[in-house]
Amino acid sequence: MKLDTSKMKPTHGYLQGDLSAVEPDLREVPSDYKRRISQSFAFINADQIRYRVRGDNLYISRKIDGHLQVILFYEGQIFMMGRRGIVRTELPCLEAAKAIIEKAGVTSMVAAAELYAQREGRSRVYDVIAALSNDELVETLGLAFFDILELNGQSLRTITYEEVFKKLTEIFPTEGPVQVVETIKGKSRSDVEYYFDKWVGEEGAEGVIVRGDMPFMYKIKPKHTFDVAVVGYVEGANDRRGMVKSLLVAFMRETGLYQIVSKVGNNLSEAERREFFELLSQKHVESNYIETDNEGVAFHLVKPELIIEVGCNDLMTENTYGKPLMNNLITFHDDFYSLYHGTPGVRFIYPMFERIREDKTSCYEDIRFSQLKDLVYIDEADLNPETLPQSDLLFREVYTKKVKNKIMVQKFVVWKTNKEEVSLQYPAYVMHYTNFSSGRKEPLQNDVNISSDEEQIMEMAKELIASKIKRGWKLVEA
Repeated sequence: MKLDTSKMKPTHGYLQGDLSAVEPDLREVPSDYKRRISQSFAFINADQIRYRVRGDNLYISRKIDGHLQVILFYEGQIFMMGRRGIVRTELPCLEAAKAIIEKAGVTSMVAAAELYAQREGRSRVYDVIAALSNDELVETLGLAFFDILELNGQSLRTITYEEVFKKLTEIFPTEGPVQVVETIKGKSRSDVEYYFDKWVGEEGAEGVIVRGDMPFMYKIKPKHTFDVAVVGYVEGANDRRGMVKSLLVAFMRETGLYQIVSKVGNNLSEAERREFFELLSQKHVESNYIETDNEGVAFHLVKPELIIEVGCNDLMTENTYGKPLMNNLITFHDDFYSLYHGTPGVRFIYPMFERIREDKTSCYEDIRFSQLKDLVYIDEADLNPETLPQSDLLFREVYTKKVKNKIMVQKFVVWKTNKEEVSLQYPAYVMHYTNFSSGRKEPLQNDVNISSDEEQIMEMAKELIASKIKRGWKLVEA
């Protein structure tokens, strides 16, 4: 069996578990797939369709605002694997999909679908989250299939989307709670513009996906714009000195607390770059927080007084492994920035400068973080760093040695912080080494090593112990 349901728990009328319930060879399938399609996307907005879309045999699909799931069907058993390694089975929509797949004579399948909420108007991500948490709403969830990775034991990863779509429509209906995502075969960029205007402009869909004979896909959404504060800048080099290269921008979470969201360097004219430099170079402030641009050059931090409008083609809230993207939170008091901690946030896709907002000021109402609320779902996080999760002790050994009247102690401690997804100030794993000798000029010495991998940090501890603990040392505590 590919899925061990004994490792799953009943949840609101279905079973839910983590990747430990799935056979090891399948555990990386969702993250590998998400990574692959993320690398294949070209993010554009409606204004760019005319000169960015290329290729023939264009398959234009309605973008569903839901949760990407990999659906696995083997030997009469069906389950889904989604964001952050969550595994689910026995959902009503999964059982409906199973009946359709079996009726089509399929023996095994790995496919991709959007889990969405069936409702009037556009389904939203938070509608899916609400339905998954409510016994009465689980029945409203549907599946919109858009890709097949494997069919009857054969990989479909190298065939054209035209062939994949043909197989999808042979198996799934075009309407109902389990269906092929609404897709039209177009012949030109004008067709893409037409269905974008129809689905997004008139019907309020999230966007459209366009696949063709090119090796990448287009994700097309309305251009989003936000009002943000400029909190830093990088000056250009060589003949670009005296001009701004890029801007560091932030939303306000509450008075004096800013959430860094993007670095913006696109769509600035040379005149605007000079104008920004002249203005911002007069607003430098001190900071214990350091942020660098994509080339490792540190931003000059400035008073958060300049408000600009920034546009972007899309917003990302998770990395390719399904983990939340983190933004830095910084405080600004008495002309000084301090790193506060980290919080789940966003990344702007292709951010661009739009205009200065002279009608806006650096107040919560004008540059509030909640401008994102209707566009993406972001995990709620307590902004108080005092509520960070407790660490877990993984390893502790203490050794002593006595030489005449000298007492020597070496202590090795490894712990998991459990804070790496909450605050960027914390690594995932820490090893602390203490060396005490009563006869030394500096009796107490310490060293710290960090890692994002448990196996690596434990190996570092073992190697350090092997190099430090020689003849005469006695293990007194473990």
